Amino acid sequence: LSSNNIDDLRLCALVEGMSNCSNLEKLFLSDNRSITAAGLRSMSPLLQSESCSLQRIALENINFGDDGAISLADGLRGNKSMRTLRFAPMQSGISHVGWAAFSKLLCDTSSINNTYLSNHTLEWVGSLFYDDSDIPPDIRQYIAWNKDQRIDAAICKVLKTHDHFDIKPFFQWKLKFLPVMVAWFQRAQGIESEQSLDSRKLSSMYDFVRGMPMLIQSKEKTRQRSRKRRLDGEAK
Repeated sequence: LSSNNIDDLRLCALVEGMSNCSNLEKLFLSDNRSITAAGLRSMSPLLQSESCSLQRIALENINFGDDGAISLADGLRGNKSMRTLRFAPMQSGISHVGWAAFSKLLCDTSSINNTYLSNHTLEWVGSLFYDDSDIPPDIRQYIAWNKDQRIDAAICKVLKTHDHFDIKPFFQWKLKFLPVMVAWFQRAQGIESEQSLDSRKLSSMYDFVRGMPMLIQSKEKTRQRSRKRRLDGEAK
């Protein structure tokens, strides 16, 4: 569909027609210079559909600007199929505002939960020839983590962007949270040094015990009473 005089209205019509197309993996829209942020915004329902199978979108030679970048980033939230988003950074009209939208898409550092729910499947954002010189360093790092099959990108981003874990939101899980936390740190092996992970794991466990001391004491007292009854029964 490149160089086909597609504008926002035609793109909107195309998106509506493709809404039930679960086998569409590539969408080339390059050189359709009349496409603006409004047209890209109309793609959100397609990108956010559970049946979306798109893996590559090409938008070279389209000056969609910061509004277009924000529209694309918003549309890709929750998307699990996209791997490559191609456009020419120097010709797209994107400033630091647009790049910030892509950065937040790939790694939202506002909270641990938002970081974990960021996009971890997009492996390229930028030009056709995979020249990353025009891409901000943080985005280069995020897509590098997404591409690295040896690590869990979500866990890697959490560890690298949050020095301290606020575990208060998990207090509602009570003691059920502890084995989940231990398993989470086991999955993180290889991302940081063993010493660093052990230190962070102990720190998180300490914060949990300090935050819910009565629960820990109650559990220990229950264990002691159970042991005493067992010993008394064996003595009889």
